[in-house]
This record gives sequence, structure tokens and C-alpha cells, in this order.
Amino acid sequence: MKNYLTLVLTILIMGFTVLADADTIYLEPCDDMYTDVEHPTTPPTSDQLWVAEFSGANHFERIMIQFDLSELENATIEDATLHLYRFFSCPMMGTTVTDFYAITEEWSEETWNPHTHIQYNPYVWTSFTFSGTGGNYGIWFAVDITSLVQAWVNSQLENHGFVIRAQTGYKWSKFYSKEYTNPNLHPYIEINYTPSAVDENALIPPAVNIENYPNPFIESTTISFSATSLSSTTLRQAEIKIYNVKGNLVKNIELQISNSEPKDLIWDGTDNNGNKLQTGIYLYHLISNDFVSKTKKIVLIR
Repeated sequence: MKNYLTLVLTILIMGFTVLADADTIYLEPCDDMYTDVEHPTTPPTSDQLWVAEFSGANHFERIMIQFDLSELENATIEDATLHLYRFFSCPMMGTTVTDFYAITEEWSEETWNPHTHIQYNPYVWTSFTFSGTGGNYGIWFAVDITSLVQAWVNSQLENHGFVIRAQTGYKWSKFYSKEYTNPNLHPYIEINYTPSAVDENALIPPAVNIENYPNPFIESTTISFSATSLSSTTLRQAEIKIYNVKGNLVKNIELQISNSEPKDLIWDGTDNNGNKLQTGIYLYHLISNDFVSKTKKIVLIR
């Protein structure tokens, strides 16, 4: 049940940037890592992000994350939420209280010395307590960083990302980084925004409604769509395209549609070669030569 609930909570994507709604964007970090000054001979674990401030064990790790927000220039940020998957805490189900600071110098995960803490502005943009399940089960956390993202987008701050630092006396919380083998557990940011200007050619208004049920699903799910907004009963060639969270096409289903009646089809969670896909989050939409439906999210459980 815990794993099922976790997957339900992860219905949002983690892999690649996509406009799931007209004014919602999802971004994976361009850089993420942690620094560890006290253990200069031990390289950090590249697929993990550690944070602690605990003198009893001589651990003072700090997490660094940055996102490329260039396509949101001058947009109005309605809300921005950072999503992190914590797979370990010390003690199990323990608490780590953290503060978020804006980094003030350029860096990248390829060039920054992981045994040197980065410089940051002392203003605390947000504080967040990571608590609850975090031992053998893992849990998603959602952190509101709206004001910080708006400051970057408005050029009030140079965007060098942020550092997460634990408050004094708190032991580890460990999260997966964007290098982790399962892309469905990568950190990501979800931003709802109002663009500064809309390119009418950039988005094609949806011409159909599309949903699937059940979602999440185990063996199969029914994808339903209605094309009643089409102007005639003429059959159109169309296809449903299904992608993984890295943006790779895993399944395409060709079909014919008209506005005469709703349509249903069953997807059994296999790719174009008939192979069963792994547990994770997938994206799908219906596309024809004169429309594209909204992109929807679907969760597969094995």
C-alpha cells in the first residue's frame, strides 16, 4: 500500500520539460550535487543528494541545485514547487530541518569541487522540514520556492540555483539526484505561470478530450477520447503517442477518428516491440494533422 500511494503521489513527471497544461512547465535540474568538506578523500555519491548539520558524526553536507529558467523570462510565476524524493533518513523516519539560500557564484556539477561549500546570500528564502517515512520506503516532498523563482525570472537575482543547508543538530536526509538510474525518482520543479506574451503558433488548441482509467494501472488501462469538437464526421488518421519521462517515444497506436462517437482503446503497458514497460510515469496524447490533444500523465505499476 505504501508503494502504491507513493506512485499515486508521483503522477507528475520528473524527466523532461513539457507543457502539460498551457501554463505549466516541469523541469529537471541542469545541475545537482552535494558538497562534503569534512571528508576530502571520499568522493560524494553522484546519484544522491545529502544534507546534514550534525557535529556528533562530523557530517555537514549541503545540497546544490540549479534549473535553466531562460524560457520563462518576464513570466509571472503563480507558484513553483520543488519535488524531491527522500529514500533515507537518519534515524529512520527522522526529521531534518533545512533552510534554502540563493547561490551567488557560478558553478556546475562537472567543475565544482565537491569538498568545498559554495557561497550564498544569507537571506533564507524558505525553510522546510523533511520528516516522516524515509527509511526503507521513501517519500516525495513538495517545497514551495515560488518567491525565489520569481526573483530569478524577474532578474532581481542572478540564477545560480540554491543551496539547501540543514539547521544545526539535524542528521541526514538523502534524496536521489538526476543521475539516479530510475528517472521517475529524479528531482524536478513544477511551475505554474502566466507568460509575458503568447505565440499563437506555439500551441495548438486541443480538439479532443482524452483520459484513461484506471490510473495508476497494473495490467491494462482504457484510454478514452471524444472528438466531438471536430467539424465533420469525416474519418481522420490519428495516433496516440506514449512517451517515457525522458521524452522517448515508447508506443504509438494508429487509429481513425471522427466526431460521431467517443472512442476507447486498451493499452497493456507494453512498448512497440511488445516488451513490458517498467513501473513509472508516462505521458500520452492524441495527435492528428490538424490538432494535438492535451498531454496527460499515466502511472504504470508492476
